[in-house]
Amino acid sequence: MKPRLIAHSAAFKRQQKLAKQCYWDEVEQTLWIDARTLYPEAGVVQVMGWDRMMLDSEPIPSYPEEWMIFQWSSYSQLAYWRKQIPKWVQDSCALFPSHQLTLVHYCGKYPQLLELLDHAPLLAWRLVASELEEPEIVALLSGKRVDMVTQVGWPGKDETVKFLRNLRLRWVNQEIAEQVEVCLLDDKRLQALQNLPRINSMALSLAARFPELIGCRLHRALAQLPCRPMQCQSMVALLEDAYRLAEHLGLPEQEVARIGDSRYLVEVEQLYQSWLNTELEEALQGDEESMPGLMEQLQRSHKAFMRLTQFEQWVQLSMHQQHAWLTDFTTDTDTEGAPMLIAWIKENEVWAALIERGGGEAKIARVRGEENRLPDAAVLADLHLWQAHGLFH
Repeated sequence: MKPRLIAHSAAFKRQQKLAKQCYWDEVEQTLWIDARTLYPEAGVVQVMGWDRMMLDSEPIPSYPEEWMIFQWSSYSQLAYWRKQIPKWVQDSCALFPSHQLTLVHYCGKYPQLLELLDHAPLLAWRLVASELEEPEIVALLSGKRVDMVTQVGWPGKDETVKFLRNLRLRWVNQEIAEQVEVCLLDDKRLQALQNLPRINSMALSLAARFPELIGCRLHRALAQLPCRPMQCQSMVALLEDAYRLAEHLGLPEQEVARIGDSRYLVEVEQLYQSWLNTELEEALQGDEESMPGLMEQLQRSHKAFMRLTQFEQWVQLSMHQQHAWLTDFTTDTDTEGAPMLIAWIKENEVWAALIERGGGEAKIARVRGEENRLPDAAVLADLHLWQAHGLFH
């Protein structure tokens, strides 16, 4: 029942070229997409115009699932087809990484599906992306929403429907789809989320990763904020950092509870930095000036990246990047299972990665830049290239 999600990648760049291979037939109210060169198996695809979809009684054809037509550049011929479709319908269909053509056709043909797209867009997408045939989907549209969620593999209960109705997502990818599954299939999470009037991607990510924070002050505040993909990743990383450091320090429950009592993520960051400073003060013990200059070592290093083997280096890096690397240090750095910390300079910024080793494999556990920033695609590409060459061993 689960739809196959298509990642944004070279495959998407390839299909974007189809935007220039479109022809709008005004008389027949039909968009022709010539995919014979890029997708020989699809050939020439015929897509009805919106006005024609609303009147046509023929079965909905099988469209290429991976075509994200509402994310293609809107060249003139494609624009003629799109301008008939209500803007909110286009925006709603564009949320999803697959079945966009199927979804818009169902919306044009069946007003009940259009209503579902408005109230619970994720359920509308999941329904048309399922393995159900068109008559089965039509039968469900005239029934109860509880029956719908049951047929697509989710718990058949009112709480499920309410959760889906309260979702306010600006995009759906593999990670978000999995987070939805986690929250729907865990009754405790599902019940705890019932009191939130809206659930954006940040509130969803927090609920999936930190169920103990559902409904807290921070969770309610995040649910009201607009968010972007990197914000969700930064939030999860910050909370993981804070809980990891709190556990290392053995902080009392009331102190750790300040995380959930925070109103903004900046307050969580301030907590994290205050705890880190406490740990750094203990590690330094007034010896900061006598420590070797790590930044100078990095600049002079003839290697692409440098492995940090001394505790003082881990402390200095923690100070420079404002990230608690020193809590992962172990004196047995040369043993096979010991974590390894590497650092390098890219475009005048210091980056670092913690590598976990075991069973003959090396796994990237965390990557951070200055001011505890997460890496971008270019930094990760360099790191994965080094990993492919076995340089972590």
